[in-house]
Amino acid sequence: MPTPYSLITRSRELGDLMASLGKESILALDTEASSFHRYKERICLIQLSTREKTWLIDPLTVEDMGPLGKALADPAIEWVIHDADYDLRMLKKMYGFRAAKVFDTMVSTELLNEPELGLAANLKKHFGVELNKKFQKADWSKRPLSDDMLAYAAMDTHWLIGLRDILRTELEEKGRLSWAQEEFEELVHIPFIPVEEEPGFLRIKGAKALKPRQLAVLRELHAWREALAEKLDRAPFMVLGNDVMIGASKEPPVDLNELAARKGVGERTVERSGAAIMKAIAAGLALPKEEWPRVPKPKRYERDDDYEDRLKRLKQQRDAIAVGRDLRQGIVFSNHQLAEIARTLPGDPEALTSIDGVRNWQVKEFGEEILRAL
Repeated sequence: MPTPYSLITRSRELGDLMASLGKESILALDTEASSFHRYKERICLIQLSTREKTWLIDPLTVEDMGPLGKALADPAIEWVIHDADYDLRMLKKMYGFRAAKVFDTMVSTELLNEPELGLAANLKKHFGVELNKKFQKADWSKRPLSDDMLAYAAMDTHWLIGLRDILRTELEEKGRLSWAQEEFEELVHIPFIPVEEEPGFLRIKGAKALKPRQLAVLRELHAWREALAEKLDRAPFMVLGNDVMIGASKEPPVDLNELAARKGVGERTVERSGAAIMKAIAAGLALPKEEWPRVPKPKRYERDDDYEDRLKRLKQQRDAIAVGRDLRQGIVFSNHQLAEIARTLPGDPEALTSIDGVRNWQVKEFGEEILRAL
């Protein structure tokens, strides 16, 4: 049965809605973005639900989103979101909004060791609801949105508060609610810390296996693709696929005919952009050796003959805890965290807590066993 919803397309409508919801203590939220189809990643639809009603907010027509930001910042309102990290980052990026209080249903399913973490799987398990995945990769930036797309979007938040109630009860019963609350607290802060990222061309799968001269070609191709994708406002992979660029960097085509014959290219791409692609390849090949990019060397540590043995013991202990407590291994401690523990040799729980990414609940629940394994 379709979920009833109201569509909000004007600033006044949003202001009236948020004023009417001001006394709510819990609201569900989701967003649909354009990242799969467009270069300029933006929120194209916002779903909002109480326990009884659902609204769809069109941020492409609502000029003043301020009332939503004010509600998000209200510590009296708990915002229920499935996999909140992305939504929170986008709300900050586009509007500068920050949620004061969050309940993440996906984080909760992780801490409960549910076999599947996706929203669709959990709604089916707990409510017998089948989510239609037809529009998962739809272009939400297009207008008008079809009735089917709007109905699909409304389903995402309609059941979220009910799911939150079930998961919260299970977390309480297993003594893990405090774990979840610490994770939720981290969520409302982490999205607002800028992260230094490596160059885009190095983030392409397979790039770090290339030789320096091949990397020079890839860098030029990537720069050309980014510029065109931004101009066209299209997702970069729709301009030219990553596999094509990696292949052209390893074995550059000698002419347009050879380029057209490459898998994933074709005559149409060559007609539109063939000359520009060949120019980028030639520019990369022409770079002198001293200007070739290189993959940064990983951080080196002083020789430690016992490191591998310590790491092995830590992993064995972590795995035993995971089995005994019915948890995923990475929830107990991730491999990255164990590697840091093996290198830094924390001598007590306080030192263990100081390791990047380690939570207080991890130290409280598993810290002594992990430290003994050292």
